[in-house]
Amino acid sequence: MFEVIGKKKKFEEVLDQIKKLLITKKLRIGQKLPNEIELSESMGISRSSLREAFKVLSVLGIIEGKSGEGTVIKQANPENLKSIMSLVAISRGLDTNELFEVRTILEMAAVSYTAARRTEKDLQEINNILLEMDDHFLKGNEEAQAHFDFLFHQSIVTASQNKMLLILVEVISDLLGEQIRTTRSELATSPKVLKRFQEEHWSIYKAIKNKDSKEAQQIMSDHLTLAKAELGLLKEE
Repeated sequence: MFEVIGKKKKFEEVLDQIKKLLITKKLRIGQKLPNEIELSESMGISRSSLREAFKVLSVLGIIEGKSGEGTVIKQANPENLKSIMSLVAISRGLDTNELFEVRTILEMAAVSYTAARRTEKDLQEINNILLEMDDHFLKGNEEAQAHFDFLFHQSIVTASQNKMLLILVEVISDLLGEQIRTTRSELATSPKVLKRFQEEHWSIYKAIKNKDSKEAQQIMSDHLTLAKAELGLLKEE
């Protein structure tokens, strides 16, 4: 099943092989890998190189060493990739405007699917988040407002019932959360703008409730465009 490692870095080749085997369903979640000796011999690499590759795969959440069971393929949690993704983005100079562009693409798609697929439970969850945000807005609790603002946008992606969208947003959730906190912090002296944000949140909720995908997309687009405008980012386009 496993192939001899070529000229690629050991980690890259091991990752490529495991990914390929998972895609072709020759490996499945929960399946135990061959022992260290068998695996290193079948791949043609040293046991130390295999251990090195496994350390990285473990950090990524792709494998897990279980006592008495050996190394097992696990269902990777995007949580493990959030910090790595944030570091990659920052090291490559990702700016606020680019993140807004990505959010617009992902969140307009998500809100469209959510409007079409939402359940009563989804509506109740979004409604509760907005009520909490209203309450914290009246109390002037900026940190709580930012937290529930993030939860609002995340809940829409969750309700879209698209696992790939949810994974993408989870992987960059640290970046999204920080952008929301920063935006609210910079606009803290403009309560009218923050109030308008909340009104737009409720308008998005209403469109979702009415199963109006087109309206939900338009309001979401306007909502993110307003944030960019208030931060002075539209001038850069």
